[in-house]
Amino acid sequence: MTISQKELKKSKDLVEKLLKVNGNKYNDWLHQQHQQFIEENQDLILQALSAFTGEEEEEEEQSEPKAAESVPVRPQSIPVTQN
Repeated sequence: MTISQKELKKSKDLVEKLLKVNGNKYNDWLHQQHQQFIEENQDLILQALSAFTGEEEEEEEQSEPKAAESVPVRPQSIPVTQN
């Protein structure tokens, strides 16, 4: 849905007036809305930052040994000698 500038201004003016009646400032309220949105999407933000920095790949590499790095250990047979 596309909102026209006129509709947006009308909504903003109404919210500003309602907030003023309640003793609040529009910019303070808007900042609070931004903070709430960020907090609600914190997991998404962290995932995106991890993908951007490549941290997920590094963590996976550390937790799972690579095929070349893991060497199977086989018991060695000890020769038995008779006296």
